[in-house]
Amino acid sequence: MPPIVTTNATIVCAHGGQVMLVPKQTQVQIQGGVILCEGDLSGAPIVGCAQPPTPSTKPCTTVASTLPGSAAPTVMVAGRPVLLATLSGITDGVPPGTIMVVQPGQTTVQA
Repeated sequence: MPPIVTTNATIVCAHGGQVMLVPKQTQVQIQGGVILCEGDLSGAPIVGCAQPPTPSTKPCTTVASTLPGSAAPTVMVAGRPVLLATLSGITDGVPPGTIMVVQPGQTTVQA
């Protein structure tokens, strides 16, 4: 069972850029970090992507979407599935980059 992801998490693009975590709900927390839910990462800014800009490449600047299987099907907060440490997603980089969880922000609560 993977941990639930909170705003204390470290989520990065494949080139080392940091995903800025801004939850849409702020009431439910684990160990001081707000729980992230499905939809919270879509459009999230990415800072520090090391992909160099060239005529055929572009650094990652936002999360385009998370991929299926990134959220718990049975654990909800405010009616939305919570995101799990196993989440993956796609960025707006060229070619499209990926995102991954380096550290979920807590390891006490799993789904």
